[in-house]
Amino acid sequence: MKKITITTYIFFLCSFSLLAETGKQSIETGIKAQKAEFIPFEYSRDLTDAEPLYAYSIKKLNNNSKVINPFFFVYKNLERNFGIEFEYTNIQIHKANYESQFIYRDTLNVNKEYLRNNERSDYKLNFFFFPSQELKELLSLGAGLRKIDRIRNTETTSLSAEEKFISIGPQIVFKSKVPLTEYLSLNLGLDLYHTQGKRDYYYYESKLSYARSGAYSTFDVITQNDKTLGVFRGYQADVFLKYIFLDHFNIAIGYNYNYSYFKYENLDDKYYYFNTLANYGYSQNIKPSNGQEIIRGFYISASSVF
Repeated sequence: MKKITITTYIFFLCSFSLLAETGKQSIETGIKAQKAEFIPFEYSRDLTDAEPLYAYSIKKLNNNSKVINPFFFVYKNLERNFGIEFEYTNIQIHKANYESQFIYRDTLNVNKEYLRNNERSDYKLNFFFFPSQELKELLSLGAGLRKIDRIRNTETTSLSAEEKFISIGPQIVFKSKVPLTEYLSLNLGLDLYHTQGKRDYYYYESKLSYARSGAYSTFDVITQNDKTLGVFRGYQADVFLKYIFLDHFNIAIGYNYNYSYFKYENLDDKYYYFNTLANYGYSQNIKPSNGQEIIRGFYISASSVF
């Protein structure tokens, strides 16, 4: 079975390689090395919430950049004027932090706030076509699907939580390839997307403490609405220069900007607290605000064409 699979794979690649030589079809696969900056919606909403507060400010987010390696696949059939592309991107940052400052009684107080863990994966599958033989790849239009998996973890002195979203939705695609020389081209891409999906929220903590009167416990619980959704509405823009060498290899340098506005729908979280020592408890509604989310950065890529 393994020999048959390898033989089939080699035959598949050779077949597409021959078609590429005729200029009819091509398959391009490659990987990027991107120095990406990730600004989670958790930070941007904290920044927005702080703006109307007197004598309170939030500083720049730190420790939120890393090198990531998006993978991409592009199939083009210039004879039939259509193409297919797939791309996968994942970024995860730990302990991104910022300073919060406030003035109380003429004294400046500074705290460091940590975003414990933020992870986002984008999967996109696009179908596009070339509307004019005369324009060739100068203009292409299409549509596709985007899936966003989003995980974030938070932690305080008494509480810890994990929030997950798996969202999917449509997107509209615009592309342009502008030849500069025989081997060099300027490439532009724009995806406009809207995704939404169910939220899973895990939030519970209790602790045992001690006082002179003896041991006591505190309980903190947050309940969620099972119908809560997460919505990502935004766009991804890509600009890069591509150079072809040795007929079947490409290198590129570019800049990618992925912006989305995140919001909750049907949000109805409630916080419950109880202290056994004081025999006291209370509950309150939690309504976190929405926020912007950005992934951006320069990259270089290498790919092969069959």
